[in-house]
Amino acid sequence: MEVSLLNLSNDRTRDPVDAALSVVPFVNHLKERIKSRRDVRSQQLSYILDRLQSFPHWEDDITLDKLDSFAGIFELIHLSLAAPLTDENETLWALTLPFKPQLFYGTNAIFNLLRNHNGEVKKNILEASVSDENEHHRLNIIYSIILERFYNYSLSAQHGFIHNIKDEKSGLNKYFLLDFDTRFIDIEFDGTLPEIAFDNLKLLEDSRLGALDILQQFLPLEKFKFKGFSIIRIKDVTTQQVIEHIKDIIVNLSPEKNVYADITDALREILGSPYFDVTLMPVVKLNGRLINNCFDNLNENMRQDCDKYNMPIQSYMEAIQKFTEQPEVIFRKNLKPVEGEDKLYDILRGIGVKGLLVLPIFFQKQIVGILSVYSWEDNVMNENILATLEPAIPLLEQLLQTSIDDFSITLDNVVKEKFTSLQPSVEWRFNEVAFDYLQQKKSKGKAEVAQVYFEDVHPLYGAIDIRNSTLERNMALSADMQSQLQFLIELLDKLRHKKDLGIVSEMIYKCRKWSEQISEFITSDDEFLLNLFFEEEVTPFLLHFQQTNPSLKEPINDYFIAIGPSGVAFNNRRSLETSLQMLNQMIGNLLEQMNVEIQSTYPCYFEKYRSDGVEYDIYIGQSITPDKEFHPLYLKNLRLWQLNSMAVIAKLTHAIKQELPRKLETTQLIFVHSNTIDISFRSDEHRFDVEGAYNIRYEMIKKRIDKVKIKDTEQRLTQPGKIALVYFHPKDVEEYISHIHYLQDQQILTEEIEFLELEELQGVTGLKAIRVSVLMDDELNTPMVDKDGNIVSVNH
Repeated sequence: MEVSLLNLSNDRTRDPVDAALSVVPFVNHLKERIKSRRDVRSQQLSYILDRLQSFPHWEDDITLDKLDSFAGIFELIHLSLAAPLTDENETLWALTLPFKPQLFYGTNAIFNLLRNHNGEVKKNILEASVSDENEHHRLNIIYSIILERFYNYSLSAQHGFIHNIKDEKSGLNKYFLLDFDTRFIDIEFDGTLPEIAFDNLKLLEDSRLGALDILQQFLPLEKFKFKGFSIIRIKDVTTQQVIEHIKDIIVNLSPEKNVYADITDALREILGSPYFDVTLMPVVKLNGRLINNCFDNLNENMRQDCDKYNMPIQSYMEAIQKFTEQPEVIFRKNLKPVEGEDKLYDILRGIGVKGLLVLPIFFQKQIVGILSVYSWEDNVMNENILATLEPAIPLLEQLLQTSIDDFSITLDNVVKEKFTSLQPSVEWRFNEVAFDYLQQKKSKGKAEVAQVYFEDVHPLYGAIDIRNSTLERNMALSADMQSQLQFLIELLDKLRHKKDLGIVSEMIYKCRKWSEQISEFITSDDEFLLNLFFEEEVTPFLLHFQQTNPSLKEPINDYFIAIGPSGVAFNNRRSLETSLQMLNQMIGNLLEQMNVEIQSTYPCYFEKYRSDGVEYDIYIGQSITPDKEFHPLYLKNLRLWQLNSMAVIAKLTHAIKQELPRKLETTQLIFVHSNTIDISFRSDEHRFDVEGAYNIRYEMIKKRIDKVKIKDTEQRLTQPGKIALVYFHPKDVEEYISHIHYLQDQQILTEEIEFLELEELQGVTGLKAIRVSVLMDDELNTPMVDKDGNIVSVNH
């Protein structure tokens, strides 16, 4: 302990606080404590009280020039207030004049903190002490005590506050909590205390409009005298403050905002040494590969560090990639060479690194970042660093994951905006193009999205069509129109008996003429004109008739209900649409289920789209899956899947035919193209299309073969219960014929194979086809299908 007067303020302006150093308030406090308690502690306090009162002139005010004479009293005060085992070389504790920044007695630790080697107050301490904020805080404490003592009113004031001090050696910020104990101060007021409207004061306090200014007018400090002493306790709260700072950064984090420099500076403040450097890197991967240029400043900092220390950035990235694959804590107090270590350590030693800590940061068991601490001096890297950084780790986890999520969202937004919802098999390429777009936009301010294309892919095309769907639609429409006309004739006949008008008879005549005209077939012109007749003649007439003849309101309402979407005049179209939906849903679900299986074998692009039935394109090749070697075996397996899936679809659609509201059948078509093609993504249509003149021919043939006929006949190639394979050269279908024989052996296809010549199409000659029948098992039970066309079960 030390008796020494230390003034922490170099502000020479007149201080209005009249303060005198006295131990009398402390003695009175001791007497009250001893009186109220009868235990071992009170005996100890009695001893201290007796000793203190044995000092001469203890009851007098103590002048600052006689501090040494009262060192024994100060020691007794410390003994009564401090814990018995307190280490004065570690505890920051001192006695000060009432409400003045003047210490006169304290621990060695507090004087070492505040003084330099010359015994003077450190410059940075003086700079931190003199501020408007500190003065405001001091006044807050003073007036809170005055109001409590004289008015029994509590002002919301804290007796402790945080000091931010920059360390002179390290240049790092340190944060200290200063807590004041003002129990041992007596206050005297010169004059009569004024009355104060505390309700108004409370409003001022809550709104921060100047409660202290009002108090200084009513209760000027010049009228008060403070006698006694304060106790100051100082605690290093750097870690807590830095953690709060990091929390604020994360809470206020906005997308694309780089905060890693602020974070690493904050972590250096926690470590509290100028000999440490800290780096924090998010582990961001694109298509499984680590990328380092997703954050501008982070990338620039990394490059600057590599240039500064002559470290190849490729070596740095390779080491990080390897570390992310097998993350572990690396802790080396020194970097002396070790057998079998990575070459990167030679680079680190070459640039002067003496010690190293590398800490993988995980979020939900996935590595999201790497925290590295480098020491530039010997013997400063120790195990305490891990414990020091530990409170910050959960916040770093959140920050890193948020950065990764923001990057992924930004990338995804570009993909969604510039492309479409993508399949995993090709999404990797869209991600790369989107990433290149973002990089160009950052560096140049504007950018164009590169074309996404895949070369030399094998195409597979299949179509499941609803047999005679156009005719089915026409028949359903015709039947519904006939139903509506018949309903209308019956209604008009009722109206004519109610009120004989010539216009009604004419309208009945028109209805019968329309019924006769569409009895066998309804054209698009017929549909348009008939709807025009209903809308412009019938409906206005019925609405007028309904208003003028309330007794006919009910039958007219029945008519409007009947012609509504859920009415009887829509029965046939509704049944057709329900049947189409059930078939398409079942086919689509089956293809999706089978697609999961083929993707697990070798990733490929699979796209299905609906017309009256379901069509699909499949593209497979090395350019789509560059990370996995392509082998013709995968194409062969896919073709077998295609043929088998067509057979399964034919069986299922045949089996549920009797369950459909309208009995529909499907046909199955495959176009065999043995050569590879190039495809590219069309941004305007958000789909892949073929590239190049030769490849366009493939697309053209696909669109023209759905209704192709057998040469010299009127028979359509596609037939219910059969699979048709269209091709040009016999060699193209050799593989499929092998698959057909296999499926025949499995009793999936019948024994017959038809080899057919096809009619010439516009711009296409020489087409041939194979047609095989699917073995329809009579024992196959009808599949259970729900209202949405989902297969519930299939029993054999």
